Amino acid sequence: MSKIPTRVAACALFTAAACFSPLALAHGNHTHGHGNVQVSVEGAALTVRLDVPLEAYLGYDYPPRNEKQQQVWQAFVERVADPLRFVEPPAEAQCKLSGSRTEPALGEVDPKVDIANLVHEIRFECAQPEALKSLSFSAFRDHPGLKQLRVRLERAGAKKTQTIRPRFPALVF
Repeated sequence: MSKIPTRVAACALFTAAACFSPLALAHGNHTHGHGNVQVSVEGAALTVRLDVPLEAYLGYDYPPRNEKQQQVWQAFVERVADPLRFVEPPAEAQCKLSGSRTEPALGEVDPKVDIANLVHEIRFECAQPEALKSLSFSAFRDHPGLKQLRVRLERAGAKKTQTIRPRFPALVF
């Protein structure tokens, strides 16, 4: 056997990878239905940063293409305005919302642009931070495409990682 077929196969494989890799990267590095969350507690401040593929929230990860998808998008934008639809601290911690933002900012998104992941940062100030013993992820209720969240908790110098799923949607500190 000659080495030419092996070289041809290697060239074909390299060419195929070069042609398809931009398509694979078009939606960024993510797995549909799976998100990452960073939770930090510093004194009375609770910060939750969700980094989730838009597909997990909407059922699609491209600009709305029809009236039904446009309605889904509008309902989602309205939900984002209420951060408690995504995460809920325990009532006994007496946490008040101190701020919320998304990347990209949903009000400034060009409807023709693909959004791979949505980063939603939610900040609370808690009157009773010692009562922060858990955190519920209410996002699972409105978004059936959200299958799991990989959560990293940082609190008082300690770190913990836990996978949260719809069946038990709470992080226990």
